[in-house]
Amino acid sequence: MAAASLTAAAGPPAFRVVSYMNELDQPAGILQGAAGVFYSEAGQSGPHAVLSITAAGERTTLASVQSPDQIPSLLVSAANGRFYSTIEQGAHPAHVFSVTSAPGSQEIYAGQSLHPILTQNLPDGELLAMAVAPTEALWSLAKVDLKGNVTSFYQFPAAERPGAAIYASDGNYYGVSQATNASTGYVYRVTPSGVLTKLYRFPAGTFSGYFALPLLEGSDGNLYGATPNGGANGTGAIYKLTLGGQYTLLYSFPKGNLGGPTALIEGSDGNLYGATLGAVRHEGYSQLFQIGKGGQYSVLYDMKDVRRDGACQCSLVQGSDGIIYGSAVGGGIYGGGLYFALDAGQPKPAPRPLAFNPRSGGVGSKVTIWGSHLLSASVRFNGVAATAVSNSGSNYLVATVPAGAASGPITVTTPGGTVTTHARFSVR
Repeated sequence: MAAASLTAAAGPPAFRVVSYMNELDQPAGILQGAAGVFYSEAGQSGPHAVLSITAAGERTTLASVQSPDQIPSLLVSAANGRFYSTIEQGAHPAHVFSVTSAPGSQEIYAGQSLHPILTQNLPDGELLAMAVAPTEALWSLAKVDLKGNVTSFYQFPAAERPGAAIYASDGNYYGVSQATNASTGYVYRVTPSGVLTKLYRFPAGTFSGYFALPLLEGSDGNLYGATPNGGANGTGAIYKLTLGGQYTLLYSFPKGNLGGPTALIEGSDGNLYGATLGAVRHEGYSQLFQIGKGGQYSVLYDMKDVRRDGACQCSLVQGSDGIIYGSAVGGGIYGGGLYFALDAGQPKPAPRPLAFNPRSGGVGSKVTIWGSHLLSASVRFNGVAATAVSNSGSNYLVATVPAGAASGPITVTTPGGTVTTHARFSVR
């Protein structure tokens, strides 16, 4: 593949703090639920809370959990308009719960002996999770339905601690599993029927107590990931892996105290964006960076002033306006972390409609479209506008088949562009 070049912004990247955190400290995770509205969790030293936050910094607490209960799972949006996470307390049964954008909307589902950590929503409407049996410390890949029921479809060996899995375009699941109390691990592929293949084994010293980042599947169909240690200098690396297991080292972080990547996403310009842990490693500081798919690396913002800029561990998401939004667990004027925005001059992201269900139906039937960057969309069935379109977060669209529609592809248009599916919808 030809090396991708870095896209030059119109000016230097603009960093701003969206909201400093105090009583709700250490914000974790961030996803977009509507135009200009994001969802997250916070409150590690007190009541854990699920909250919404606007791009202007207006926060609303949607649900809270009192200590000693914990929320170990980041939020995941679902096709029913709700946002899901889990509650657990030690070895007691875990409970999946969900909220809407309205305070007081929390629903808590029946307790589960497998404790799920949700990682992604799926085209069939269920949720992907890493699940553990806490009394046995056995981890599984699992699916969670929208009533909170957890079903395992692959169990890892007892000596392993797998990281978050993703669902890829080939219909399989990919992630990184690490040996317990060891510094090595491997990239795995698991089929829906539960068959595991080890695609790539990392050299010793790659992790050294830190967990690998979740993989992401780029728009080019390759997997991209980052390791907190390892690389040429032991300070972390970014790599590419084909779905067939061909590994390419893209970038090794330099020697010193600014390495340790903690987040990696793909931007609408085709480059990768991420954050480093730096601030808690030998008095360094965190950085926000860009890297092309050919390995060209550039620092976009130095979070040198921890009190002003915050400190990673960080989570990142690109909003429908093209701006990267993030959460930083530490620093800020109150020491409780913050939410921030980084405008790197990226265009608004084009929609990515990746699957739809059902594949056929009559006029008036509802079709769920799954993918990414699907907010503020209009939908056409072979050129005929859908009679009704609604969103459930940025990953799901529900469109009603209009009168006059004929069998053919589905076209999705958002402020970021227009994309037509390869698959055809059959009108009955």
